[in-house]
Amino acid sequence: MILLPTGENRTDSTDSEQKRMKALLAPQVITDRIGGRMIREEALDSIVGKKSNVESTIQRLHDIVRSYYKVARKRFVDNVCMQATDRQLIRGPDAAVRLFSPSFVSGLSTEEMDRIAGEDLTTKRKRAELTREIENLRAAKKLLVTA
Repeated sequence: MILLPTGENRTDSTDSEQKRMKALLAPQVITDRIGGRMIREEALDSIVGKKSNVESTIQRLHDIVRSYYKVARKRFVDNVCMQATDRQLIRGPDAAVRLFSPSFVSGLSTEEMDRIAGEDLTTKRKRAELTREIENLRAAKKLLVTA
């Protein structure tokens, strides 16, 4: 008997082959006492021997081409997203980077700058609280030094 291999780091074509083989072998699988899955060599030989070399080659080529197109499709979508982002946010005529030029930023009022790039309310409160605490500690230190 041989143990069926299982693995996570495989290519798509290997995954397709493995799924096909598992479907063929599923009726022949035996579970041992500790939960391991096994198959008799005779059953494996009878199933593997059913395909001719031409059929196996055709199936492998199909799996390879299918894997290639899966990767190519993902890459195409990534490229479209990256090009759209690049055009809309960085290099296009109405890109966000062009809107925040030094002349635009220098023309903003204090309130507008605070609204765009200022701290949130909780951070402002905490900063004010800590500043008061530092002032109180300095005053207490001054009293201790002079006393």
